[in-house]
Amino acid sequence: MNGHIPHLLVGPPWRGSDIALAPDQMRHLERVLRVGPGDAISYTDGQGTIGTGTHRDGAVVRGQEHSVARPSRPSIAMSPPKERHRLRFAVEKLTELGVPTLSFLSTSFGEGRPPLQKKLDAWVRAGVEQSRGAWAMECRAEPIRLGDIDPVWLAHPGGESPGQYDGGTIAIGPEGGFDEDEVIGHRLLDLGPTVLRVETAAVVAAVAVTAPRPE
Repeated sequence: MNGHIPHLLVGPPWRGSDIALAPDQMRHLERVLRVGPGDAISYTDGQGTIGTGTHRDGAVVRGQEHSVARPSRPSIAMSPPKERHRLRFAVEKLTELGVPTLSFLSTSFGEGRPPLQKKLDAWVRAGVEQSRGAWAMECRAEPIRLGDIDPVWLAHPGGESPGQYDGGTIAIGPEGGFDEDEVIGHRLLDLGPTVLRVETAAVVAAVAVTAPRPE
């Protein structure tokens, strides 16, 4: 194997000194990454524990482990775009950034729908393994409405600046924006002068409200 150490999301519970790998993970390790017996592997449970062990007979032999604090990011709720590759981009990038929760909104102008839970789980796993993170984003396929979220900020032109954000879920509307009735009664968050795609706006929102603020 080359100098790259693979990073795996292996869900809990972990029992004993070995963690069994799923068949698809084992195939990817052995056939694609050419990981052999005794090679080093980084692993996480997706709940803040990360460790470095070795590969043996389709399992990870556990080594040194430690806890990692969850990144300070907001939860995101977004109207899913129709194109699956755009939705996959959002799920993987938000996972890489450390967003704790992603929900899918049912809105007046929304045209997309969430994928199957199995697909979402695979995209989240890809994001964790790519970023070598310790936290898996919670992502459920069942759509929700704005009324189910409290507190919530709506990404909307003319709203407050990201520096005014003080906690809560950030909601990203569909391509046509939120209906006027959906906007009423909510705090608004302005993400800038340009018109962003849904998946771009979700990533920008997650980063903008946690960026260092000038003294």
